[in-house]
Amino acid sequence: MKALAADPVSAQEKEETVEGMKLIPAGPFTAGPPHKPRTVELKAFYIDIHEVTQSEYERVIGQNPSFFKDPNRPVEKVDWFEAREFCLQTGRRLPTEWEWEKAAKAGTVTSYYWGEASADAHAWYKENADKQTHPVGQKPPNAFGLYDMAGNVWEWTASDHENGGKVQRGGSWRNGKETLQTAYRILSLPHYQYHYVGFRCALTP
Repeated sequence: MKALAADPVSAQEKEETVEGMKLIPAGPFTAGPPHKPRTVELKAFYIDIHEVTQSEYERVIGQNPSFFKDPNRPVEKVDWFEAREFCLQTGRRLPTEWEWEKAAKAGTVTSYYWGEASADAHAWYKENADKQTHPVGQKPPNAFGLYDMAGNVWEWTASDHENGGKVQRGGSWRNGKETLQTAYRILSLPHYQYHYVGFRCALTP
């Protein structure tokens, strides 16, 4: 990964220095489901355009723990500590759940970032995934240009869940449509490894 420039540069120039990531601008966004919105203020951050792939993970860590082996599919069967370690080794970090949600919503306030259209065209989930993960980037991106923010694999976040464990976001290939909602969240104990959980990294400018 290329380092950020030390000298002050425009946001656009900065974004071009971080390969494979998008700059999410600072400012408020509407978090939570449409029936229970809340305003959350965030600083600018970068986030991976797609889920970390098996080839990317193996190149850094030296092994591929995934159940569904394919270099272009998301890495899975990594626990929270392993996901965090990968991000740290590449000079990044896991996103908070609010960063993840802002990135997923991409300015929308609907339950799904594609509105009320059929989920089949936008995400890999229980109804269309054929009980497996799929190579990243096959479904259309959201308005921020981010792929697979719904479905394929759940994604670890840096955030603690109020009932214990860590927050996961995004739904997966084995779950129903309701889990694809941008505000949907679940918890998992950080040492658990599943063949339907992966991650993407974030970066503070």
